[in-house]
Amino acid sequence: MSTTTLRVKDVPGFRVDGSPLLPAALAAQSSDEVARIELPAGNVTCKAGDLFDVSRSDAGKSGEATLIIEGDAPWLDRIGAHLAEGHLRVTGATGDYAGFRMTGGALQIGGNAGSFAASEMHGGLLTVAGNTGDFAAAALPGDIEGMTGGTVAIAGHAGARLGDRMRRGSVLVGGDAGDFAASRLVAGTICVAGRIGAHYAYGMRRGTLLLLREPERVPPTFVEGGRGFDVFWQLFVRALAALREPLAATGAAALNGALAPFFTLDARMMPRRLSGDLAVDGRGELLIAHAASQGAH
Repeated sequence: MSTTTLRVKDVPGFRVDGSPLLPAALAAQSSDEVARIELPAGNVTCKAGDLFDVSRSDAGKSGEATLIIEGDAPWLDRIGAHLAEGHLRVTGATGDYAGFRMTGGALQIGGNAGSFAASEMHGGLLTVAGNTGDFAAAALPGDIEGMTGGTVAIAGHAGARLGDRMRRGSVLVGGDAGDFAASRLVAGTICVAGRIGAHYAYGMRRGTLLLLREPERVPPTFVEGGRGFDVFWQLFVRALAALREPLAATGAAALNGALAPFFTLDARMMPRRLSGDLAVDGRGELLIAHAASQGAH
């Protein structure tokens, strides 16, 4: 399958909607047709060829349609929105709503991503080698469901409200997470290797929040969950280790290095377990792993 490459040649003074730029759709068009694609930019549109140099090669990734955007594009919003198949790679930064409601395929961001990355994501793999803004894997304001499937891996830091209203899927953060991480979590798994901000797990109903560093304080609406979850912990550690291979396939050294502590957890070293948020459903699970077991920074 062919690879389409868009090399940033002109930085606009406005934000551009990159959602029409999907690997499978572009693979079916000629380079000239790709250059004529109109991209929404507020109340006007611009052509892809005005912003990018377009090239095409026959070397695809594992037979998939592949799209590569070369250069920093923090002004390019909604890249990978509704992505269902193929491989989309941005070598630098990108804007807001990256991977919005994607259902499959792989979106790889080599720099930072803006706010609402993986917002309401349903499936696929989204990796960020840098940081993300607020509301990663969360719901849009007024919506009741955040991320409902897939895997999100962030090498750097995540902003506030990480996984707000998340219902399913896995989120791994190699750095810190901002305030209200895992807020109103319904289900799914969020793992944070660095520091966690204030008011984490606020309104958490179910799901799992794994911390590799001891937090400064435990929310008063969480209570000790006791022991007797050895089998669950073994399966949980095995599931995290299974993510190593697909993430290693991205070739992002920074990503794999930052997330390595999650892949090397010792199933024999039981974490501290707490249950909450008792102010709501109270069946959420907070796991605080032993730092010595994975060498967390």
